[in-house]
Order: sequence, then C-alpha cells, then structure tokens
Amino acid sequence: MNFLFWLGQKEVKVSLEAVGDNLLRVSVGDTAHDVSAEFIGQEEILLNVDGRIFNVIVHSDSLSHSVFINGRLFRIEKRSALKILREEKGRQKKRDVKTTMPGRVVQVLAAPGDGVQEGQPVLVLEAMKMQNEIKAPQAGQLARVCFRAGEYVEAGSVLFTVE
Repeated sequence: MNFLFWLGQKEVKVSLEAVGDNLLRVSVGDTAHDVSAEFIGQEEILLNVDGRIFNVIVHSDSLSHSVFINGRLFRIEKRSALKILREEKGRQKKRDVKTTMPGRVVQVLAAPGDGVQEGQPVLVLEAMKMQNEIKAPQAGQLARVCFRAGEYVEAGSVLFTVE
C-alpha cells in the first residue's frame, strides 16, 4: 500500500508491506524499517521501529493530522490530487504585467535579466497626475521591459514580463 503526504511543503512517499503477524515493512524514500504497533487507545499507538519504541498520538481534522511522536508535533496536511493540480496551474512560469489605464513611464527601476522579488518595484508609472510603483507579481527574472522612461503607454499595454 502506498501513501503520499506533505510535511510542510515537502512531499513524502510512504510504502507499507505486511511481512508477518503485526509486523510491517515501512519504506520512506529509499529507507525501510520493520515496524510493529500496539494500540493503547483510539488515538494513541506504541510503535516498535527496528527495536526503538515510539509513543505516537494522532489527532485528525478535515484539513490535517497532528501527529505527536514522543511529544514532538508534526502536522501532516491532507491534500487531494485535484487541489494539487489547481495549485500547480495557478503558479505561472511567465507573467505579463499590464497597465489598466493610460499613462507615462517616469522611471524604470530594473533591467531585463535582473532578478526580482515578489513586490519589488520595477517601474514608476504616472497616471492621472499620480505616480505609482508597478511591482513584480512574483519572484523570478525580469524577461523584458517594454517601455523606457518618458514613453507613453495605453491602457492594457504589457509593461514587463517576469519569468
């Protein structure tokens, strides 16, 4: 039986194989352990892992499992394959930044090829007598800047692209 978990942002693959009475072979990545379990209560288990004893308490809700192993807390997030696909689709590799109104580029603060952080100002746009910093929507590399200082832009124009 195979399982897939997320511990923080790290994906963990676990495989279980019955190898005897009350004995499992548990594989995590390339490491395998022989494990036997004794259930103390509905949420508490004593695990014997390769001869070492662990007290495990598991509390679950609809979003995650809280696992206490010898008093140390681990949160294991429940995520469906559909949720993972939606998150991956939401992360765009390339992102065009457009202006919603016409204006004039006052200053360009970064050049193509520069690394940018999410929220870092890339250029200053003057529109309706106000100067606005236009910021990078995501961390990455500035692929292109479409205008220079002093140039006018139309509403809907692509100002720059972050990859």
